[in-house]
Amino acid sequence: MKFSDIAEGQWDELKPYLDTALLPLTGLGGGEAPHEATRALEQLRDALDLIEIPFKGRIVTYPAVHFAAEPDETKRQLEAVCQRLKEAGFRYIVLMTARSEDELPLAAPQHADALIRITPEQLKEDAAGARQLVSETVAKLWAGEAAESSSNV
Repeated sequence: MKFSDIAEGQWDELKPYLDTALLPLTGLGGGEAPHEATRALEQLRDALDLIEIPFKGRIVTYPAVHFAAEPDETKRQLEAVCQRLKEAGFRYIVLMTARSEDELPLAAPQHADALIRITPEQLKEDAAGARQLVSETVAKLWAGEAAESSSNV
């Protein structure tokens, strides 16, 4: 469920059921041409489908963090956002990106419960495997099992 699908009057009623915030990471550096930015957003959308569609009733997708200038700065920004999301009542925070580790060198911040990477190449080569890894990662979080701070597909 996207954040914009929740009306102000619905939030208190839905809050107990929507315990997981999904924070998409586009990973743009700022030097991309418009068509490159478009491609990055399309790739992220395709990756997000693996989590948004099957887990619609329990996950709230927040607006994407589009720009990642420096790894340390990005990590601090994400840490602050994840902490605030936890303070707002989300039990789990999942970060998701379509960028590889080389393209977006980032470890999951302290308050994030998982960082899932699904590159376009991986999605094309093994969509079923990517879906399975996303499902297993989310299921482990919800089962209370210790999840790795980064799940890479």
